[in-house]
This record gives sequence, structure tokens and C-alpha cells, in this order.
Amino acid sequence: MKKLPVTAAALGLLLLSSNATGAMAASTSTTKATTTKQTPATVHTLANLNPIKITTKSTVRLTDVNILTLDEESILTYTLTITNKDGKTLDLLDYWSKVKTTSGTTYSTFLMTKDKEKKKLSAGSSTTLTYVAKVGSTTKISDLVFQVIKWDFSQTNYESLKGQFKVPAAYLTSTPTGQSKTLKVFDTPIKVKIGQVAQYTLGDYNYLNVGVNVQNIGYKVFEDPKVKFVIKASNGASYPLSADTTSSDYKIQPQANKTLNLMAEIPKSIKIAGAELQIVQEDETTKLTLPIATLQLPAVSTKNAAVQANIEKYISLGSGKIAVSVNSSTLLQSFDEHDLTIRFKLRNTTGTTVTVPKYQFEVQTSDGYRLPITTQALDSLVLQPLEEKYLNLHVTIPSGVSISNPQLFMNLPAAENATDTFSYPVGIFVLPQMQALQNMIGQKQFVQTSNGILGVTLSSIQRLPWSDGDLVSAKITIDNTGYKTVLLPELTAQIKVDAAKLSATQLISTQTVGLLGAGMSTDVYIVSKVPSYLDFSQLQISLLEKLGESATSQWIQFSSTGSLPDLPEIKSGHSYKIETSGREQELRVLRSFVYGGTSYDLIYTELESKNLEDHQLDLSQLAGSYESANGQVYKATVSQIDTSVGPEEKSIVSLWAKIPKTTPTSDMKLIVGEGITDGKLTPVKEQPTGYVNAASFALAVSQPTVSNTLTALNIPPYNLTVKSVGANLTGSSSVNVQFDYNLTRSLDYAIGEFEHKYLFEIVDTSTGRTFEQEYSPEKDLKLTSGGTVSFSINDSTFEGKSSGSFYLNVYDLFQGQKVKLGSQGYYYSSSIDE
Repeated sequence: MKKLPVTAAALGLLLLSSNATGAMAASTSTTKATTTKQTPATVHTLANLNPIKITTKSTVRLTDVNILTLDEESILTYTLTITNKDGKTLDLLDYWSKVKTTSGTTYSTFLMTKDKEKKKLSAGSSTTLTYVAKVGSTTKISDLVFQVIKWDFSQTNYESLKGQFKVPAAYLTSTPTGQSKTLKVFDTPIKVKIGQVAQYTLGDYNYLNVGVNVQNIGYKVFEDPKVKFVIKASNGASYPLSADTTSSDYKIQPQANKTLNLMAEIPKSIKIAGAELQIVQEDETTKLTLPIATLQLPAVSTKNAAVQANIEKYISLGSGKIAVSVNSSTLLQSFDEHDLTIRFKLRNTTGTTVTVPKYQFEVQTSDGYRLPITTQALDSLVLQPLEEKYLNLHVTIPSGVSISNPQLFMNLPAAENATDTFSYPVGIFVLPQMQALQNMIGQKQFVQTSNGILGVTLSSIQRLPWSDGDLVSAKITIDNTGYKTVLLPELTAQIKVDAAKLSATQLISTQTVGLLGAGMSTDVYIVSKVPSYLDFSQLQISLLEKLGESATSQWIQFSSTGSLPDLPEIKSGHSYKIETSGREQELRVLRSFVYGGTSYDLIYTELESKNLEDHQLDLSQLAGSYESANGQVYKATVSQIDTSVGPEEKSIVSLWAKIPKTTPTSDMKLIVGEGITDGKLTPVKEQPTGYVNAASFALAVSQPTVSNTLTALNIPPYNLTVKSVGANLTGSSSVNVQFDYNLTRSLDYAIGEFEHKYLFEIVDTSTGRTFEQEYSPEKDLKLTSGGTVSFSINDSTFEGKSSGSFYLNVYDLFQGQKVKLGSQGYYYSSSIDE
């Protein structure tokens, strides 16, 4: 964040227009005065200097002079144009040039590297030689004398002066306003012309934008030569110009042209009037930065324009044009900062494809702060003809900064490897009245996309107990209010509690495809984990649009303050409807009881799940926890059907958890929801990492009634009746036990893997010894109305025994724990002869 002094004047916005190309020769004659018209001022240039004859026919002209002012010295370059009008080749090595001051100081000169190999000049042709000299930092061109000499060994100093050029102070040595400068850059002739120059003031600086048109007048492609451009103020100080991204690494075909957008930051104390643009190039051999052209700047234009909300601003991009506008803004206020989100629209208005530059956005506040906006939405953005694109620009405003009347600046992108610290705006936008985001559960916002308008609602927020903390889950409903199918963007999510960003936030989609039909809706869940002991007063929820592997852009935000809503509470005997689109089901508690153990108990619940869809359904894996009246939480294990269920079909879902024997089970609650794994609802049999869309079921925990007979022993969906039990004593240690039974199964419910067993326990009444045998329904015990099963027990206590009695107890055995279903006493039979 950068603070700028607030100026009395409004910020100016520079609006550059395209410029026509073409050279315009400098005038070398004066217009005659008439009695009725005023004579225009005569502009004298280097073309007005007389040439020097170096032979009877060949001449030398001074055609260019440039001075680049540095701290301790200045770099002078001047160009001599030699024309050979003799009938033979001219030896250039016979000639040299010197430069002196009018006071007699001589400066050493040398040729630019590009001219050092020029040794001969053919008859009838011309060439240029550019000399370089280091001169005094305050030296002016009018202080210098440019000499042309010929080596003459008959002279004492071997030099014969052929002539010299003296540039009068009134002469214009730079290219006049409105005219083109022709020069060669790396052997390619080009014409350079300055178009419109614009300026705006911000803080202590003037920002100067210069459009430079480059025309390739050669016969081969002209590639970006990496020359530099500077603004030379009237006091000689130089200020570098930076090119935007469209003005770097370019190629210009022969006879084609391109306008370069250049920017400079100049202190307000420096006068721009009389400034010039200089082109400088690094010499290959000396590595000196040499001025190779100087052009006068035309009059500077300024325009103060802040575009109102929902009003389009047009920007030309090459042969195309885009329209941009601000559509809406929202403000989410927090403790020590505020989140501002701006919805920004780009529209290709032309019939050609447009590549959008990577503009840089910032918010400038009314108290003078500049807040940069980070977005990768413009990375490699190409708009097809008439295509629209909406950006969500997000910035955080510190609490001490004013949030009244901020403006959005859309800045030209900085050139690659640029070291400049300023940004140049191509648009300034007034933000519409900001919508405050607070307590938004149930409130709908609208998101304009390129495919249509979507309604987005924060439907609910839940805090759910989990094994190693709590889960915070926000349900967001997205509905298509339009008349055609919409492709949803690829989204991710973020949750903040009291402005602290939570890590490992998941976005859970309830559908596998991103298409949303007209009038349809879908739900997504944003889930993150918080410590169970953490209290917080504000929750900030964000959906982010993915722009790449790691890049995102704010899509929509919600906020909730104060206590979170309670979970839906389902009274005993009532049902809870899960309304997930495409997989609606209804849950109801069938029974809940405790399997008592020696070191711990097992609380167990059976739910009825009913498919409410009109088609077969693969159920989601349910997940949940038990919560005691004193707030203790125990994660539940879930077993359910793993095959599809038909419309209206019911199935049994079993849940259980180990609890300490001291845990009270009165007022116990079961919190159940749809399991989540890896950004989707958990498929059956997979391990959930959390759950969403939950409800709290009140449990009426009651133990099964123990029957004093062995009839109707119920382990849903099975019902067992044991008949005519016999145990025969033979006098040995072996006893054969046999019983008849009926086993039925209710077809009202589908079940998954059935982990319950009937446990038969023989208790000898005389010794108290117990003997057990386990039976699995439909495996060991068949579905039948007249089955017979036998088993043997061996124990020394039966040796020689001829009579007695026993109890047969039948239990529901589950996970190593058991609960008694029924018990009945019997007498032994004996096959021992008395």
C-alpha cells in the first residue's frame, strides 16, 4: 500500500489515440510575406547548413546531432552524410572528423561500432558515419565546431582541414513536431514519429504517456531492437520511458507500422514544456549508451475523466477494441480490515479476436492510499468476437483507511523486467454504492457471467463435531435464473473466522458435471476445520474462480456474525429429509440401544433410509457422531447398503460408537449427515473425511425387552423362533444339543453387509458353566419355517452325569458385544441305562 498526498486537482486521465504514419520533410525555405498575410516563423534545421566539399564533386553534410546529458559528462553523437559524386570509389579511411568547442577544447572522437567497417564508398552512392565523443556535462550543441579533415602527410600534423560545421543557437537540431525522423537501427531503415502526448498528475509526479509510431521502410522484418526511449527535459535531465507489454518484443513487417505506448514518471517541479524525446542505444563494443535520435514533443494534452458505474469505456487494442465497465461492488467489513470486491466487465466490440493486455488494477482511496489488486484473470486472456468476460477484483482495505468514495484505476501493464515504480491508467472508474455483506444466511446475490445470470444463496452454516475438532460447513445454493443451460466456472473456496484464514478448506460439489440447466439449482459446500474449543464471532465465506493451477479470482463472498444457527433437531419418531439434488432421501431412527461390555459400552442405532427419487439411487456414505447431554462427542462408525436402491425403497443404516461405561445415554443425540471425501460426496464403503448437510436426531435409548421364551427374537430384518430344544447326556464329556427353528426376514428393508449374529449360550444350572455357539442369519441359519440345527459341547463336567437342567440364552452379538434377546429353561435328556 502506497500513500500519496491528496492534491487539490483531480487526477487526469490520459487518452491516447492512434496516429497516422508518414514522413514530413523539414522545410528548408521560407514562405514569402505578402501584404495581407503574416510571414510564418522560419525554422532552421541542420539541412540549412552548407555542405563541405571533400573533392571537387563529393560532399559531406552534418545531418544529425544528439547530446545525452549524464551526471559528470555528456555523450555526443553526430552523423556525417557523405555523398560520392566522383566517377571513382572514395576511400573513407582518408577522412576523419573532430569536434571542438568554440573556446578551443578538443574532444576525442570515435566511430560507432556499426560504422567501423565502412572503408570504401562506391561512385554515385552515399553513406553515413556516426561519431561519438564525451563532452562536458553543460556543453551545448551551439558551443561546438564539427570539423572534417583529410589525412595529409605533407602537413606537419598530417591533417588537412576540409571544412567545419558550426550550428547556430537558433537552429533546431531535433526533429520538429509533427515530422518523422528517418534513421537506421541495426541496418534497417525506419521512420519514427511522435503521436499525441498526454499527461496526468498524481501526488508529487507528472506521468507522461507518449505514443511513438515506428514505420519499417526497409525490405525485411524489423524486430524490437531493445533501444531505449527517454524524455529529455529542458534542463537536460533524462527520464526513462517504459514500454507497455504490447510495445515489447514486437515485429514490424516491411512497409508496416506500429505505435509504441511509452510512459515516464517526472517530478512536478520539472517543466515539461520544451522537452524532447531521445532514442538511445547501447554500442556493441564500448557498451556506452548513445543517443541516436532526438525528437521534439508536441503539446501535452490532459483530460480528467472518471467513468461512472455501468458506463462503458472503449479501449483500442491493435485492430480491435474492447469496452470495459464496473458493474457492482460489495464490502465485507471485519475487525481490522475490509474486503472490497469489484465486478468488472470486458467486452470485445469487434469482429476480430482480441488479446487483452495484463492490465494492473488498483483502488485509490479518498484519503490518498493506493491499494494494488492482485489478479491472474488476465493471464493469456483472449476474447473472441463479441465475447464478454467478467472479472472479480478483490482488495483488502486496512481498517484505518477510508472506505468512502474509492476509485478503481486500470493501469497499463509494466514492461517485462521494468524497474519503474509507477503505473499509467487507461481508465479510472467510480465505484457504485457498495453493498455491505453481513448476516447473509438466506440472502441471494446475483452473479453476471458471460453465459447468463446466476443466483447464489448462502443457504445454511453448520458447526459439526468430528474426531479431531469441529467442522464448519457452509451450504451455498446456485440457481440458473436464465433461459439456457450455463456452464459453471471451476471453483474453489476459502473460509475466514474473525479475519483468520483457515487452511485445508474443501469445496464439495454435489454433482459431477458443471452444467446447470435453465431454472435448475445445485448445492456446493465449503468445509473447513476449527479446534473444538475455538469461539469466534464472524465467519467470512468466499467462492473463488480458478484461473489456472494455482491462480484464483474472487467470485462471491458471504458473511455471518454472531452465533451460528443450531442444527436441525429431529424429535424422536420424526424424519429428516436430505434434499441434495438428484439424491433426495429421508432418514428416521428405528431403534437405539447399548451393547454392554466389560471395559466399555457400544451405543448402537439403526436408521431407516428411504429413497425419495423417482429413479434408482446410489446412496452417499453417511457419517456422523454421537453427542451426550454433557457435550462429549464420539465419532460413529457407519454400515449401510452398497447397492442401488429403487424409488421408495427403504434400507437400514447401522451406526455405532464405543463409549465409556460411565457415559450417560439419556438425552443422547445422533448427528448425521452426508459424508465428504476429496471434493465430493463420499461413495458407499469409502472413508469420509467429514460430513455436511447434517441434522441432530434425539435418541430414545432403550434396551430390548428380554423375552422369557425363545419366540420372535428380532434382529432387524430377521426374526427367529427357537422350538423343541434338546440336549442329550451320554455319560461322556460330550453333549449333543439340537433345536428346531423358524427364521424369517422382513422384505421392507434392504440391508448391506450384516454384521450381527445370533449367539446361543447354554448355562448349566448345577455348575454355572456356560457354552456358546454363534449363528449367522442366512448362512448358518436358513430362511425356513422348520429348520433343525445341532451342535456339540464337550466338558468334563458332563462325565457320568445323567440328569439336570440348563438355560438357553439367545443374544444379539455385534462387534464382540452382546445384548440378550430371550431366555428359556430346559431339562437334559439322557441315553444312560439306569
